Amino acid sequence: MRRFFTFLKWIFIILIIFVLHAYLTGNTHVFKTLSYTILKGRLSPGIDTYKTFPTRKVRNGTPQPWPEDPQYGKVSIDKKYTDILEKHQSAAFLVIHDGKLLYEDYFAGYNSHSLTNSWSMAKSIISLLVGVAIKEGKIKSVNQEVADFLPEYAGTGLKIRHLLTMSSGINFKEQYINPYGYTAKALYGRDLKTLNSKYRVNHVPGQYFIYLSGNTQVLGFLLIKATGRNLSDYASEKIWRKIGAENPAYWSLDETGGTEKAFCCFHSNARDFARIGQLMLQHGIWGNDTIIS
Repeated sequence: MRRFFTFLKWIFIILIIFVLHAYLTGNTHVFKTLSYTILKGRLSPGIDTYKTFPTRKVRNGTPQPWPEDPQYGKVSIDKKYTDILEKHQSAAFLVIHDGKLLYEDYFAGYNSHSLTNSWSMAKSIISLLVGVAIKEGKIKSVNQEVADFLPEYAGTGLKIRHLLTMSSGINFKEQYINPYGYTAKALYGRDLKTLNSKYRVNHVPGQYFIYLSGNTQVLGFLLIKATGRNLSDYASEKIWRKIGAENPAYWSLDETGGTEKAFCCFHSNARDFARIGQLMLQHGIWGNDTIIS
């Protein structure tokens, strides 16, 4: 019994040290990190994070339901593929062929309207919005200096294309297990602007490709400055409404009324996500509208 109470005492001391360290070092995000991962039996967050973080609505316009292929509801896929989907805990599997809905299936209680996290597909949406801003003349070109919009990068030689091609030279680190790494702080923290200000361009931009979520967050800040709009409203007007999304999407924010997590966390469903792929297949054209040049 004495050993048991000694054990409890040390656990209590360790917890006190952990909590004090988190507060003294400004890493209180770690409480959310543990709450939404380890304490739920996971090493990483799930796909239903729209329930976890504050969001901003990406409004849709007039829905344009996918036309159904004549074979819709008649075709099936081999069990070896459905086994793979179930093994990887897929929420949805959908096939669009020649602009028509050919096949779809849903798992674990999800359906055609269920919201799931895009995770890094949001980076592609940000890239498309950069293309829209260039088309509108709000950005001159991908070769424009980032410092024209974000003065803190003056003198670094950092250009928009370096952020788009993950060659910024900024000393972000892409770590998914480390609860004190950039991605954990960005995902669970409450002030993306302050977080990003702690990182510097410490390599010549354009020399090395290193996949870093922080690059896309910088693009998010740049788009906000260039357009004078928040990312959700800009995405709604320039893309989401125009491609006939059937449902509004929701973009996670760092705090209520705050800034979109540009590197991730655009919540939608398989049918509407597929519209982004269709838009690319159509070279940025939807109907008679050239959305992206």
